[in-house]
Amino acid sequence: MSLFRSLYLREEKEKELQSFSERPWPSIFRDSLPTQPMSHYSLLVKIESQLPKSIDMKQLFTMPSFNENRRITSKAGWTYYGHWKGITFQTLFSLFANAQIYPWVRMESMTGLSYVINRQDLMNYRIVTECDGKPLSSLYGGPLWIHNFDYYIEYSIPHVKTITLMQHEAGPSHPMEKLGFDLSHARVEHGKYYDIHHEKIATL
Repeated sequence: MSLFRSLYLREEKEKELQSFSERPWPSIFRDSLPTQPMSHYSLLVKIESQLPKSIDMKQLFTMPSFNENRRITSKAGWTYYGHWKGITFQTLFSLFANAQIYPWVRMESMTGLSYVINRQDLMNYRIVTECDGKPLSSLYGGPLWIHNFDYYIEYSIPHVKTITLMQHEAGPSHPMEKLGFDLSHARVEHGKYYDIHHEKIATL
């Protein structure tokens, strides 16, 4: 990549981040963030050993969307109630006539992280593009952030770039396991959390 193009992309990315207002909840993505500007983003969806379908943001926004008022909750002890928009995996996988015969799904992020989930379990997740009417910046998992609202935010899947339907996999895996976040403890537990939306301690 030429020096001029590198500087251009960095400047474009900085402008993009500045255009998003800061979110009410804390950012949890402390590792390296994607450097690719959203205007250059496209999602690759495929069945193993086949050519991928490339879907840019404009095309994603024309697909049937969900709108839900739900909470996101962190193991750090906070919760936030917001309005979320995006697409379901039922909608995404309808692009393929035989998606149901593939039991595993592997997802790769723009930063090279890999996630594997059982396809049936993935139906409980959402592909989030907006919160409270505004797109998500990379600092908050965007442009595409995958989350199960019944799980802690630490188990979400940020910056998704590629989604692949697989016939054979070794089983579910998540990078957070290496940090001690066992997948069996992903579900939000009963307890007291700081409710950012209402600025008070709440019991969930």
